[in-house]
Amino acid sequence: MSKSEKSRETAKYESRKLPIYQHKDKLIQAVKESTFLVVTGETGSGKTTQLPQYLYKAGLCRICVTQPRRVAAITVAQRVSHEMGVRLGEEVGYQVRFDDCSTKDTMIKYMTDGCMLREILADPSLSQYSIVILDEAHERSLNTDVLLGLLKKTLSKGSRGRKTPLKLVVMSATLETEKLSSFYENCPVFMIPGRTYPVTEKFCNLIGPKDKDSSVYVKEAVKVTLDVHTNETAGDILVFLTGQSEIEKACDLLFEKAEILDYRYDVHDQTVEGLLILPLYGSMPTDQQRQIFQPAPKGVRKCVVATNIAATSLTIDGIRYIVDSGFVKQLNHNSNVGLDILEVVPISKSEAQQRAGRAGRTSAGKCFRIYNKDFWDTCMPEYTIPEIQRTSLTSVILTLKCLGIHDVIRFPYLDCPEERFILTALKQLYQYDAIDRRGQVTRLGRLMVEFPLPPNLTRALLKAAALECEDVMLPVAAMLSVENIFIRPGKPEGQKEAEIRHKEIAACAGGSNDFLMLLSVFEKCRASDNPSAWCKEHWIHWRAVKSAFSIESQLREILLRLKQQKDFPHETFEGSRSELLRQCLCLGYFTNVARRSIGKSFCTMDGHGTSVLIHPSSCLFGQELHLDWIIFHDVLVTSRVYVRTVCPIRYEWVKDLLPKLHEIDVYELSSVAREEVTDEEMAQWEKKEAAKRQAETTKDAAKKLEKRNGESSITEARARYLERKQHRLQRKGT
Repeated sequence: MSKSEKSRETAKYESRKLPIYQHKDKLIQAVKESTFLVVTGETGSGKTTQLPQYLYKAGLCRICVTQPRRVAAITVAQRVSHEMGVRLGEEVGYQVRFDDCSTKDTMIKYMTDGCMLREILADPSLSQYSIVILDEAHERSLNTDVLLGLLKKTLSKGSRGRKTPLKLVVMSATLETEKLSSFYENCPVFMIPGRTYPVTEKFCNLIGPKDKDSSVYVKEAVKVTLDVHTNETAGDILVFLTGQSEIEKACDLLFEKAEILDYRYDVHDQTVEGLLILPLYGSMPTDQQRQIFQPAPKGVRKCVVATNIAATSLTIDGIRYIVDSGFVKQLNHNSNVGLDILEVVPISKSEAQQRAGRAGRTSAGKCFRIYNKDFWDTCMPEYTIPEIQRTSLTSVILTLKCLGIHDVIRFPYLDCPEERFILTALKQLYQYDAIDRRGQVTRLGRLMVEFPLPPNLTRALLKAAALECEDVMLPVAAMLSVENIFIRPGKPEGQKEAEIRHKEIAACAGGSNDFLMLLSVFEKCRASDNPSAWCKEHWIHWRAVKSAFSIESQLREILLRLKQQKDFPHETFEGSRSELLRQCLCLGYFTNVARRSIGKSFCTMDGHGTSVLIHPSSCLFGQELHLDWIIFHDVLVTSRVYVRTVCPIRYEWVKDLLPKLHEIDVYELSSVAREEVTDEEMAQWEKKEAAKRQAETTKDAAKKLEKRNGESSITEARARYLERKQHRLQRKGT
């Protein structure tokens, strides 16, 4: 028997020990008998990997399983294809944003919930699937919540035009099952008993409420991890941190400390002879992700430092110890700035329990919480607020409208977002010309929805394409779609060298435009004979740039397809490459315009009037006094508000766009949100707009008249009259 066959047999044997296995036949029957079914069970019970296989082997083919996270979609598909003994991408495949590893013959397809939304756009009845499984529903991601409502509407219409009726299975680890069941017409709930061992939980009292806004949690998590490694018996460790940069910093610190340990004296368990440190975050390459699931060499303790993805989406065998930092990176709408911002916030108590539960899957475990009881009581909410109630809805509202769902207020949400968030999304779509005053999707809006990008970036890209200059904008859009490409090392000597290299790249790009700098990195790296070596030399993340190359190709394919349409817009432009890029960006980012106010600070022009500073990572940092108007890509909020990825612009490029920010009040769109716009309301709107135009015309005329009747104008006119009179007298004299 070959090594791969042995591995497959082991995987099959392990799968039979999962709690779900003894309920296999009853589960298959429940799916066959129900249009809607809720399946609940602890993380690690086998729901994600086993249920699709059971259904496939029972003859229920064409199964789609959604995941909130791309890493989970990829790794689970790899696991299932391995267990079934098939090549990944054939019978079992996956699809995530900018990466499709499936064919038309794929029978079990794992995909992100965002990709599922795009499939519904192309095929609203999901005719190619017999079963849709929405997994990890308890995470309450924005796209999953929208899918919950969309699929309820789709399945409630019946199976018209389908050979077999579509079935929906919603799987969750902790979500309130009664709430979901009543949402789906009191559908049945199938509970899979867990297989958890006791977990001892301990507060380490290293941080408290005063540290809520501090980054000290990274060092304290490292300290606790080393204590666990040196004092606890054999068993792997899972450390929960917030994001890629924090994880890489923690891994570096752990490696330094572990290197100087003397295992004869410093480590309590003499069977432990080493520490294997592995990071885990969303944008990691697939081959690195695989290492997480491999057992460590004999005598070596594995330590996985991960984001929240390891709390529910993925199961890592052998974990006995949890180190919980108590924080998570979460996208929240900041009303002061008027933008969605990725913030580090305390986790909820329910999330903390999820994290602790990872230690009790195969044996009794321990959870070390670096915070104190006061932090637990005062800083951590009971449950995580659903994403749909705390982030921008612009993209999903456009998707719903393109699907013909115009009453976005009465759409069946599991938890309704605040009406102001819906109205703000409609206002932004109106500002981008994606919808008209009646709320109907425009031709431009239908082009925008084709791209898996934020609306502002899509708008800029379409402008460049209309000018036949997409070669400038496509790489920029791709580079803005990956994580930070610049390596900024922790050690001072590395920092200095990286800074010199980054300044060289900035100088080649003109030294005053972060967007142009991204374009320069993309082009120089692609033109290099050895791109990975070029990246290493210039302190650039090769993996991120490599992803950007792939994204650029896929965006180009979408654009080429759209440009073949007869009514695709075409325009002309005369000017430099830098001007072209900046003017295209202005059309997409005019909501992110700021003007210099006092000293080095700028004031945003979106109505919030937020005072912002240019972030030190920008190539424009230190040049503030030479700037007047700027646009920016995103915002970082600490004790101050910083703007990142910045470029200077001219006022004349945005002077006709800025009034759009204040052209319509969000509450004027209330009837649009309910699809209740009347002809009378439209007539009033048009009358108001006509009055506004008339007022502007009158104002311009008054300005001209004022200029004509001004003192200097009269003096100039008198001088011209005297000059003409002098000429006449001279002619008479001759």
